[in-house]
Amino acid sequence: MKLDFNSARGLGATLRTLGFEMDVAQLSQGALDGVFHLGGSRQLPVLSIQTNQDLVLHGNRRPGMLPISLNTTDQQPVVRGEETYPGSLHGFHAGLTDTFFLLPSGAHIQVALVSQTRLEQLATTTGDHQVIEVIHGSNSANLHPQRFQEISALIQDQLMGVAQEDLVEVAMLEALTPHELKGTASGELGVGTALMKDLVRWGFENSRQAITLDDLSATIFASRSSIVQHCRQTFGTGPMALLKQIRLAQVQHALGEPDVQHAIRCRTVQEVASHYGFQSRNHFARDYRNQFGESPRATLQRASDPGIGLQSVSVAQSPQMAMARR
Repeated sequence: MKLDFNSARGLGATLRTLGFEMDVAQLSQGALDGVFHLGGSRQLPVLSIQTNQDLVLHGNRRPGMLPISLNTTDQQPVVRGEETYPGSLHGFHAGLTDTFFLLPSGAHIQVALVSQTRLEQLATTTGDHQVIEVIHGSNSANLHPQRFQEISALIQDQLMGVAQEDLVEVAMLEALTPHELKGTASGELGVGTALMKDLVRWGFENSRQAITLDDLSATIFASRSSIVQHCRQTFGTGPMALLKQIRLAQVQHALGEPDVQHAIRCRTVQEVASHYGFQSRNHFARDYRNQFGESPRATLQRASDPGIGLQSVSVAQSPQMAMARR
């Protein structure tokens, strides 16, 4: 199953149908042109995400699953504040319950949803007990090129419907054997990354509320200078601009989804904008166009086209999606 997505919130909604409570916001400016692909099997689903814009993803992992991720391009994601290396796997720490990473423009990630129980049972059966220590102590692993290419090919085949779950699991087990690894990262958040994670979480949880930098400093218990410094280092923009981007993502999603408009009881562009804390019509329209490459009215009008609802219908009714949720 393949779905095009043109809003970050739309991607987040799709991920939530798979059991990932995920919020997504677009950071870079311009029209978003992304592709979500779900394949594989009930035993080992595989999903892929391609994006032409920078995205930040924040939320909770799916219990019992190890989302073993790899990037097939030169554009490397930043996972929990750490830049990933070419030819690396990431996201598989069995002890983490949350997710926080940046997906850069041009990236294409593939994620194999491996059962933690099955992988640990396989490691115990084969005597590879050190692999269990790796997945409980690391979140990223740098592989030798040949091993990475082998796993990449297997996951791609699994994504395209070539059922080879056992081969993928064995390859993962071999790749995560300590003597095969070139290096690992724990996934532990540094001080600055933890602060930015708190900032992003606050933004998503309070997307209807505009806030000053002084109030933000008091809310997340950090100095103004620290917030500004780490925000620019992490996202390339200031905290007020970042929070505005998150609120704009909420507006875009609402304008593009009649069901959301009904839920928040807003029908017009101005009503939706006001709902998410934008009071100046002119400033809002300018910021929206700069961020997404079209006017808010164009987004609203496109949502009224009956064909636009096809994505949400296909997600809800797709047998692949139902299979992957189990």
